Order: sequence, then structure tokens, then C-alpha cells
Amino acid sequence: MEEYIELIMAVVIVLTCAIAVLLVGKRLRIPFIIGYFITGVIVGPFGLHLITEEQVSLLAELGVILLMFTIGLEIPLKNLLSMKKIVLIGGGLQLILTTGVVWLVMVAAGFSSSVSLFIGFLVAHSSTAIIMNIYQKSGEIDTQHGKIALGLLIFQDLNVVPMMMLVPLLAGSSETDLAGSVLNFFIGMGLLAVILIASIYLVPKFLERVTLTRSSELFVMAVVLICLGIAWVMSLTGVSIALGAFLAGVAISGSDYSHEVIGQIMPIRDLLTSFFFVSIGMMLNLTYLSEHLLLIAGVSVLLLLGKTLINIVSVKVIGISAGAAILSAIGLSQVGEFSFILGSTGLAAGLLTQNMYQIFLAMSIVTMAITPFYVAAGPWIAGKITSRLPEKHRDFDEFCIPGETDRESHVIIVGYGLGGRYVARALKKMGIPYIILEMNPETVTKEKKRGENIVYGDACRECILEYAGIRKARTIVISIPAIESIKAIVTTARRMNPKISIITRSRYISETSELYRLGADEVIVDEKEAALQIFRRILANQQIPVQELEMYSQQVRTEVYNEYLDGTGGGKPPAPGQKNSGGILDAIRLKAKHADEVISTEKTYVEQIRVGKDCDCAGKRLCDLHLRMSFGVSVIAVRRAGRQDAIVSPDGETVLEEGDTVVVIGNRDDIATMTMLFTEKDGEEK
Repeated sequence: MEEYIELIMAVVIVLTCAIAVLLVGKRLRIPFIIGYFITGVIVGPFGLHLITEEQVSLLAELGVILLMFTIGLEIPLKNLLSMKKIVLIGGGLQLILTTGVVWLVMVAAGFSSSVSLFIGFLVAHSSTAIIMNIYQKSGEIDTQHGKIALGLLIFQDLNVVPMMMLVPLLAGSSETDLAGSVLNFFIGMGLLAVILIASIYLVPKFLERVTLTRSSELFVMAVVLICLGIAWVMSLTGVSIALGAFLAGVAISGSDYSHEVIGQIMPIRDLLTSFFFVSIGMMLNLTYLSEHLLLIAGVSVLLLLGKTLINIVSVKVIGISAGAAILSAIGLSQVGEFSFILGSTGLAAGLLTQNMYQIFLAMSIVTMAITPFYVAAGPWIAGKITSRLPEKHRDFDEFCIPGETDRESHVIIVGYGLGGRYVARALKKMGIPYIILEMNPETVTKEKKRGENIVYGDACRECILEYAGIRKARTIVISIPAIESIKAIVTTARRMNPKISIITRSRYISETSELYRLGADEVIVDEKEAALQIFRRILANQQIPVQELEMYSQQVRTEVYNEYLDGTGGGKPPAPGQKNSGGILDAIRLKAKHADEVISTEKTYVEQIRVGKDCDCAGKRLCDLHLRMSFGVSVIAVRRAGRQDAIVSPDGETVLEEGDTVVVIGNRDDIATMTMLFTEKDGEEK
């Protein structure tokens, strides 16, 4: 029981300190990762000694597992296979060159060959957790340099196991069974391939069965089982559990539910990943760092620059453009977290002394801490370097992802019921790109087979909207009936893209004011629209001219809205001298009326307009009005007042008289603008 209390206490201490540090860091524009490092230094054994590393180690490891799992979810298997040149050739060169250069330097400095080789192993690895976290938050995973970095990291992680097998041999242990270790390694890789292939075929089907239950609790449980279960089984083959989690993500990345999986685990992943970064900071011995500051700082800078140069050479050999090579090299310039595991193994085997291990530890953490700033400066550094190169080497090629294109100025449709289908059909006819977000797995499967651009996912989640391209979308149309979900989507969409146009449905008029307040631009109310459209159809069938039809519709619309949007309640206007409850409600009322007028206007291209008394067009010839030139509207018929017959296709000499009904064709907005010429003037205007 005491262990659980200590764990809870450790979590409370870390979160309290982290919030305080991150709030201050936000003002100083310090990256969150650095804030977590600082938190670890403060609460750790070399700071205030509030907690021990063991108390947060489990949470930290879970954070890395979930991070790698979500990264795997974003990398479909076909894209991973297309990176084999980067993984095998680029990764192999990076590992060999880094290890070789470090070995030469260390041997020249007087260290033994085995110790020098082992230190080369340590330095060759980069931090998957840090750089992938940075790239994921900045949206750079799908860029060319992001893919290159991921490919090299995969190769590095796969080589942790063989390197650990070589530690006893390098330490000179007589009990080492190298042949047996190598045999076990290849057996493990074979089993890994079998497990991965089985997961690719079986896991998506299992997940599909779970989603058909429409139970969010069951879905979350299934996701956690897949992540931890596959990672654990793969770890039995000898690979790290973090790499196993990554491959588990890859196994289901091609399914229709991968983006919803990310949305379900993203919040808990971010929380647990923060504990990993805090645990890194807890390992930094400030006393030792201060005593050897110049040595550690100098070695850290040389290591960052040296690894950057080696990384550039490694990826340039496989034909990568200079810009992408520099950016990926900068991202992989630090020492990785797996080096800590490898280093502790070397310390136990006697390859490293305690003093060497402390220097390595401090240097590694310093390079990790510098990484966010170094990566942020990467584009500027790459630009400066490539500007001095020949023209053919200056390009920053974008990595092409098979089957994916950048979305921009498109429409996001939330819900694929009757309303969503009509919206999609109209957009398709007009050639406007769109993406559909739907929570019914059967609908998603069926419509995907028909070629629709539809994705399974809850639009309330930021990562789902991010995948749908919310930041570059022009409009989001919300056609689902659940009002609480609508509110959540409106709020999230407006926060993520302040400029996007948000059109949503609402079942009841009483819900409109809240939706406008949350950020909706236009609200279509089911019950109001039904009543208004019936009313408009009745008037249209009675051959009522457009001015009167609009006037009557506007009166009904105003009465309906005022009942629910007036601050006085009950639909009654304020008494003389009585103030409204506030300017906010006035603004909401005006915005609601304007939006509804825009929405409710039908895309009709033929209208009847009556020539009003003393209006601007009365007594004038059609050729003098220039209706087509000024408004883009054509007159196709004129019916004289008091007569049933009409002049079809009138010429320019036809004179319009008071009481005539003019039949026009054109854009609905243009017709509305032109109507002012036909409007009857009151006594003051005559």
C-alpha cells in the first residue's frame, strides 16, 4: 500500500513542479522538453531529492512505448518498405562511420581499442523519443528529412541488441558464447518477422470487430492491448520494447481506424512521455557538471558538430538533396536514450569507469537539451549552407508519400448521414476537394469501396482534425445531430483555425445562440428550416414576386429568431427605456439573422420581380438599364400588369412599366443586388 502512495506522491510532485516550470518557460519561450529536463533536475536526487528515478521509471517507459506506438501508426507499412534504401544503406553508413571516427579519436587519445569501439557504439545512437516528439509536434514526420531521420533511427534501434551481445566479448569475458548469441539473434529476427506479418493481417480485423460494437471503452481497451501486447511479444525476440511498440503501430497503420487510435491514446501518451523527459533530467549530476563544465561543454559541442557532418555524408551518399540531408543530420546529432542502457551494461562489464560513465551521461543530456534549439535553427543553417552550393544542390525536395497529397482550401464534412451525403455530392459536382469524418465503421468501409475520401474518426479530437487538414481547410460542415459533440467540434475547430468557416446544423432554435458564441459562422436549424421552406414553397406556388416572398420570409424568420435570441425573454420586444441584457446578445442576434439569410437563400436562377411604384427602372427601356453588364442578370420575359400573357425574350427597346412582373435569370446574389432597382420608393424618396 505504501508503494502506491509513494507513486501517487511522486506523480503529484512531478506534475506540480512541471506545471510551474512550463508556465515560466512559456513566457521565456523555452521548449517544453527543456522544461521537463529542468523539472527532473529540480525534483531529482541531484536537486531537491524529492523523488527517486525508480518512482517514475515505469511511467517513463510507458511514455516511450506509447510515443513509439503512435509514430508507427503514422507510418504505413508500404511507406516503411519504400524507405529500405534509407534504413539499410543510410543507416548502415551512419552507424559504421560514426563508430569508426569515434574509435579513431579515442584510440589516438590513448584508450584501448575495445573501450574506444564501445564508446563509438554509444555515440552512434540518437534519441528517437526526443527528435520524433519534436517532429511530430511540428508536423515534420512526413517531410523528407523527417523520413530520413526515422529510417536511420530504426536501423540504430535494431542494432542495440547485437551491440549488447558484443559487450562481454569487448570486456574480455571468457564465458561469452558468441556463436550461441548470434544464433539466438537470427532466430529472434525470424520470429519478429513472423509476428509482424501475423499482426498486419490479424490485428486490423480484430479492431474492426471491436469498432462494430460502437463501444468507446472496448475500443480503448483493445488499443492498449494491441500496443502493449504486441510490444511485449516482440520484445521476447530480443528487440527493445519501444521498437516493438513502433512495429505494433506499423502493423495497424494501414487500417481505417489508425487515426482514431491515435486520438484515443494521445492525451495519456503526452502525459506519460513527459515523465520520460523528467527522468532524463533526474540523471544529471549538477555537482559533477559544474566541476567538469568546460570539458563536458567542449565535448558536447564537438560531438554535435561531428555527428552532424557524419550524418550529412551518410545520407548524401544515397542521393538525398543537400537541404534535406542537413536538416536530418541536425535532428540526429544528439546521443540517444538507448545509449544509457548500453552504457550501464558497459559499466557493469567493466568497459567504462564510473568517471567515464558520468562524463558520458552529462554529455548525452547536454546534447539532448541543445537539440530543440539546434533543430529550430536547422532551416536557417541549411539555407546558409545550400546558398553557397551550385544551383542543382540547393533544392529542398519534399518527400512524396505514396497515396497521400497535401490538403489545402478543402472542405471537411463531419458526419455522413443524409445531410453529409448531399454536401459531398454537391462538392464533387463542383470539383471542390473534401474529406469526410464518420464514426460508423460500416459506413466508412462501404463508402471507401465506392471511392469516397472518408476516414473513421471522432472530429472532437484534435489529432483527427489535424489529419483532416483543419489548419488549411476553408470550411468545415458539421452535419451530425448530437449537440454536445457539435459544441466540442466547433470549439476545437475554431481554436485550431481561427479563419475557417464553420457551418453546422442544430436540431432546435434554442441551441443557436450558444453555437454562435462558441465560434460557428452559420447555423442551420432543422425545425426552423422545415417551417420556413414550407412557407416559401407555398408563396412560390402562388406566383408571389420575389420581393414579397423575401419580405414575408424575412418577417417570419425575424419573429422566430427574436423569440430565442432577444435578451428580454418570451419573444417580446424590450419595453420603452428598457436596456437589453448586453451588447453580446445583440451581436449574436444580428449575426444569426445574417447567417440565416445567407443559408436560407436557395440557389435558384430564375426569379419573378415586380416593378414597384416610382422605382428606378419604371418607365425605362431594358437597354438603358444595362442589367447584364452591371449585374450579370438577363431578362427572359415581361408580363404586363393586369394581363396574363407575357413578352418572351424581350428586346432592348421594351419599356418597363409600374406593376409589370419581370422574369430574370442569373446568380442568386446578383439578382438580390439588382432588386433595389425594382423596389418601390416611399414618400420621402420621391
